Amino acid sequence: MRKKRLVSGYPVPEECASVLNDPLIDNIPPETQARYANIMLDTAFKIVFGSAANKSLLIQLLECLIPGKKISSLKYEDKEIPGFFVTEKKTIFDLYCKTDKGERFVVEMQLHEQTHYCDRALFYSTYPIREQLITSKEEEKLRKNKKQKKINSYELKPVYMVSILDHSLNHVSSDAIRDGLVSSYAIRADNGGELMTDSLHFIYLELGRLPYREDEAWKCETLVEKLAFAFKYMSILHERPAEFGEAFFRRLFQAAELATMTPLQRKQYDIDMFTEIDRRAQLAFASEKGLAEGREKGLAEGRERGLAEGREKGLAEGREMGLREGQEQGLREAAYSIAKRMIERGFPAVDVAEMTGLSEDEIRQLE
Repeated sequence: MRKKRLVSGYPVPEECASVLNDPLIDNIPPETQARYANIMLDTAFKIVFGSAANKSLLIQLLECLIPGKKISSLKYEDKEIPGFFVTEKKTIFDLYCKTDKGERFVVEMQLHEQTHYCDRALFYSTYPIREQLITSKEEEKLRKNKKQKKINSYELKPVYMVSILDHSLNHVSSDAIRDGLVSSYAIRADNGGELMTDSLHFIYLELGRLPYREDEAWKCETLVEKLAFAFKYMSILHERPAEFGEAFFRRLFQAAELATMTPLQRKQYDIDMFTEIDRRAQLAFASEKGLAEGREKGLAEGRERGLAEGREKGLAEGREMGLREGQEQGLREAAYSIAKRMIERGFPAVDVAEMTGLSEDEIRQLE
């Protein structure tokens, strides 16, 4: 019988965990069940920050990431935003909420690096901006009646696009980073001075910049550092660090306990967990496969072109080209494999496309 270790209380083959080479898995003792959920996964994130019972946690999260912001009340809004045009697909936010003053907050948990993610955040911001002038439902009603809505004012309430990233962004200057972990942007003059409008803000908590290991909670000094540490390592801790004695963290760790989940929530969380494990394992395999194929192809091309351009240059170019082609092919195969598993588990095509990067037409061909 193959040895298995427990991940979030669920048995995982030993060889799978070793392939991942991930501290969130490798540092869990085989005989121990996890106590806390990985709040970077969709189900746990929405349980902890998206439920009415934990609204105060979301408020404190936002106040921690937006200096000077005080939120007296917060109302959760529908996360599914229909398109404003017939051909436009709906957009699904992780969390969408408003204050009694009309301020809007979109909160996204981004578990994997994505090309042009900041452009995606900018695109998403157009929805809470446009709906302040006319909602998609109003647009649909007016379109059916062939009427137009008279807009009396273009005054906009502030929109905050908050992203929690499990990696770090590329910055031209370290001046963009606050507390070593948070980058924020607004619409200002080219010299960085005058604010053109207070209507749009982008905030990124970059967990990849946290310099501490899972056994170095004592090094965290600021609330932002402690928040990043909780997001990154909570799922492999057996208890809340003694240094995290603030009321916010006591409540956060309590809300993230797996034992507090309903059976349905736990089932969905396990699906999230194993979808993520599958994805990481397949991406790791694709990377190793691409490297091996790249080396083989690089050597072959290097030998063939060695007489003309020199052995050293041929090998270098061959390895680089082979590695890139092998990785691209491997990642594509991994995306199709994950898509098939998600379809089998009943995930909607739009969610499968969002997770894998495949188009909805490609997803439908797999169904």
